[in-house]
Amino acid sequence: MTAPPQQRAHIADRVQRLEAWAFTVDAGMADIKAAEEQLPAMIREEVLAYTEPVFGEIMAGRATLATKEDLNDLERRLTELMEKRFESVDARFESVDAKLQSVDSKLQSVDAKLQSVDARFESVDATLQSLDTKLDQVLAALGKTDG
Repeated sequence: MTAPPQQRAHIADRVQRLEAWAFTVDAGMADIKAAEEQLPAMIREEVLAYTEPVFGEIMAGRATLATKEDLNDLERRLTELMEKRFESVDARFESVDAKLQSVDSKLQSVDAKLQSVDARFESVDATLQSLDTKLDQVLAALGKTDG
């Protein structure tokens, strides 16, 4: 026994939507990896953005080396940038993890429903076999056989 065509189409549509969502999650993981790979370049850019003008001024004779306060400010800015970036990455990981847990829950639900359907089919099959046996008994009692 198979599911009616309308029900099969409904199941196929749900599976297709689940597959499309899984590819979206995969793309999110790629974005997280790309963000992590950009961190060294961002740090280098921030350091250069700070030091290049300072060294330019020093070379032109209009300034001196950075003070301890300047370096502390640079360290603070870099630390804030790193914290923001890691917070963003952590949030995306948590979002992906929640989505994966949701998918797992949905798959378990589908599995339970399929087991229920299997049990129903087995029950129907047992009932049909019982009816077949009873019909054979009735035919035998009436003296009719398949031969």
